[in-house]
Amino acid sequence: MKILEIDYDYYSYPQGISSIEEFISYINRNYNSFISMTQFEVENCAFPYLIEEEKKQKYLNVSQMKCVTEVDATVLPKIEYDARLEQVVRTKCVDCTYYTEVVNGDNLKGHREKITLDGDCWGFVKKED
Repeated sequence: MKILEIDYDYYSYPQGISSIEEFISYINRNYNSFISMTQFEVENCAFPYLIEEEKKQKYLNVSQMKCVTEVDATVLPKIEYDARLEQVVRTKCVDCTYYTEVVNGDNLKGHREKITLDGDCWGFVKKED
């Protein structure tokens, strides 16, 4: 789905707005105002995958925005996101020198913000055979 990246944070389009051009027109009409936006939190996920339940309302000062762009993201329910992340951890992370198995706990901790559901990980270091 298309979402907005505003100053390095991710937001859904406001209700009734479905393109970057419509959004730019909207913020130009509200230049000296604060606008209500729904922000996706990224503490427990790795972009371009986002968790539907992890959002918050923010008021943005339109005149302080520096950069706005439209980006593609996949927004999933938390239960589906976690199930897919568990599969990635089982197949990719076990080959990483930093991987340790957690018994009776959250084996996704430490992985959530590092690895995408595609298996791209900024902290991956392959184990030597």
